[in-house]
Amino acid sequence: MKRMISFLLFIIFYASLHAQPKILYSRSQGKLNTGNTLDVMIYDPVQKTTKVLLKGTIKGRGEYNAVTSPDNTTIIFNTYRFSGWQLGIGEFDGNGISNIKKLTDRNHYEYCAKFSPDGSKLAYQEYDWGKRKSNIYIANNQGKDATYFTTSNISDQNIDWTKDSQSIVFTYLKDDKLSIYLKSLDGQVFKKISTHNANDFAVSTSKKSNQIAFLSDKTGKIDLFIMDLDGHNLTNLTPNIKTLDSNINSIWTYKTSWSQDGKQIVFTAMINQNLEIFIINADGSDLTQITNNNHTDMTPFWTN
Repeated sequence: MKRMISFLLFIIFYASLHAQPKILYSRSQGKLNTGNTLDVMIYDPVQKTTKVLLKGTIKGRGEYNAVTSPDNTTIIFNTYRFSGWQLGIGEFDGNGISNIKKLTDRNHYEYCAKFSPDGSKLAYQEYDWGKRKSNIYIANNQGKDATYFTTSNISDQNIDWTKDSQSIVFTYLKDDKLSIYLKSLDGQVFKKISTHNANDFAVSTSKKSNQIAFLSDKTGKIDLFIMDLDGHNLTNLTPNIKTLDSNINSIWTYKTSWSQDGKQIVFTAMINQNLEIFIINADGSDLTQITNNNHTDMTPFWTN
């Protein structure tokens, strides 16, 4: 009996370890914008191990900006395998991706999908090359029945849902400045929530509090900030990190993402001419660099 109990406890421990949230991100060989192929990587914060989750399919393009559903069984990512940047959807088991298909039946370039916290919907961006216009669309969780939500004026920028699944936060380009806006699904609320004179981008929301994380060049370099959804309590979490100034042509590679317990944030930073990935506690403590190489590591996301 004791042996059986010990075995069961081991199984429970192993299963809980295996189920620990992990970080998805993409890596290409060499420095940013050198045209190399992006692979999707998966990092285990407990074991501190990294492996390739999905090899890039189209040379010079690949896959990036992978996100998972709230139940962690579905994955969506940007891919060039469907002739132009589109969104692919597949089954995810924590170790691999299978049954990949095109998310929508629409023709415009697509970027940056994100599941609503209740799992019922998706928000993503479409870029119309003919009109040079970028819009956010809402669809069901399989990418069907897409409807126009709002214009963002910039494509391939991180968007996210508020924790109640009733609003979207996104980056909006106006007067040559990137700012963060919030719009409710019913259209009753549409407001700018970052008000300082800076470029704010790569926004993500906590699913445990009414806070957002984002990157900003407010200090003359790119730092990670958090603030409340009403714009109050702005806090710079990375005043001592040595990053480079922002380049509006490269910020599509930057991203922030909260852990599901709301205690940590993963984000990208340009260090010594390379994009690297860091984790930090939401109170600004314990900054940890999880990639350190001569390659481009970008668009990190915490799985559930």
